[in-house]
Amino acid sequence: MSTLDRTWWHKQWRHLRLWRRFFAQAVVRETHFRAHFLTTLLVGLVQLGLGIVPTLLLFGFTSEVHGWSRAEVIALVGVFQIVTGLLATFLAPNLNRMTTYLTEGELDGVLLRPVSSQFYLTLRWINVAELTNVASGIVVLVIGLVQADITFGAGQVVQAVVLVACGLVLLTAVWSAMSFLAFWLQSVNPIGFVFLNLMEAGRYPLVFFPVAVRTFLTFAFPVAFATTFPVRALAGDLGWGPVALGVALAVVAQGLVRLVWRRGLLTYSSASS
Repeated sequence: MSTLDRTWWHKQWRHLRLWRRFFAQAVVRETHFRAHFLTTLLVGLVQLGLGIVPTLLLFGFTSEVHGWSRAEVIALVGVFQIVTGLLATFLAPNLNRMTTYLTEGELDGVLLRPVSSQFYLTLRWINVAELTNVASGIVVLVIGLVQADITFGAGQVVQAVVLVACGLVLLTAVWSAMSFLAFWLQSVNPIGFVFLNLMEAGRYPLVFFPVAVRTFLTFAFPVAFATTFPVRALAGDLGWGPVALGVALAVVAQGLVRLVWRRGLLTYSSASS
């Protein structure tokens, strides 16, 4: 292994250890605010229930819509809950602070740290309580799969997991790029609301939308990779082509968002100077 390779791996390991410290600190904070944990759990359950109600109402009049059964859509709602729970746990607490970092000079201190500033600003804060939504989503997913009588093999599970991972990376890239616009717009607080509203489309199968909207939800705002595609993979209706496409898009998206971040830093002037 070359010196360059060893340096790269050492850097990645250092970032991993730092993230583990972030997580440990988040757990400690959560033990001091137990009411927040319970409130997050209750709110998450209410949101999950509100997500299932439209499905029950829709399938009260029919047994199938565009090839999707009620049980499969319930499984999709479970996957959606998992994905939004992970985003709320690891991403939202950080990107919602982006305006504060830039307008109050907090970015200055981050830039002095011996770690990637993009890594630090994207993953520093963790809302552990939101993991309860991930757990409830897993329960709903299992219930939906059992009701749909879907049997799947290891290959289908791998496809689904990779697709969810790619979907999370893609959505993270989109939200990060939108938040990094703060370098030019100063305030991007409304952008978080726009992102979350667009995320609501992930509650429903892609085929429920017109062709133009499907294209948008696959390539421009790729929530389909995080919700619809994984469920279709578990049902055995998806090949490896979409998986390869998801991986390729995730790699490209990370490269592009990195460019946006670096370009933003070039335009940044300290708010504390």
